[in-house]
Amino acid sequence: VDVANIARNGGYGMRFDILRDFACRDNGEPIRLNAYVAYDEDRAKTDRDYRERTFNFHSTLRDFGYKVIEKVVAWYVDETGNRFGKANTDLDMAVDALLQSENLEKVGMVTGDGDFIQVVRALQNKGCRVETVAFQNVSSNLKREVDLFMSGYLIPNLLPIATTIATEGTDHKKPWGEAGGRVRGVCYTFNHSKNFGFMRYLLRIGPGLWLTDTRHKES
Repeated sequence: VDVANIARNGGYGMRFDILRDFACRDNGEPIRLNAYVAYDEDRAKTDRDYRERTFNFHSTLRDFGYKVIEKVVAWYVDETGNRFGKANTDLDMAVDALLQSENLEKVGMVTGDGDFIQVVRALQNKGCRVETVAFQNVSSNLKREVDLFMSGYLIPNLLPIATTIATEGTDHKKPWGEAGGRVRGVCYTFNHSKNFGFMRYLLRIGPGLWLTDTRHKES
């Protein structure tokens, strides 16, 4: 998981336990769960709130079974005197994916970054099935290259939504997709002249998600 890329591109607040369940659907066993995060040591020295929030977030990831790989932010000054930080985790993520794929049948990459296209090809040439989950600003070339691209908006409960509906003065939680409840999805077509459209979403996380032909009865 490229945590910074996902957080910047629509996935802030993503539930990593749901992501794990999605990756391990159909009785899959997680061999490695890697989360690549940026950590600003300079800010942590003076900003107690940042330090505590970051520590709690990383602790939660570990509780969910993820190995947290921290990339310390390096600070630079450009020619105009502006200070900027960089903490690119792409190389770490690419190298780990290639090395650890020796014992894997499937590799899930949670990122929308098109820089990973060559990594995807290399993994596929090693016999791995490669799946990608992302939200916004996803490379169209990356979508075409992987074996399965899944929008994070389609995965039930991956991104929290308000599901509290007032009924007779009492708040009730309606399950995902039930009448009166809410879902996230993708509007895949909209008729502007007639003012209606169609939305696609998943009913549940289950096997057979590679069946994307809607003519197939189990799609």
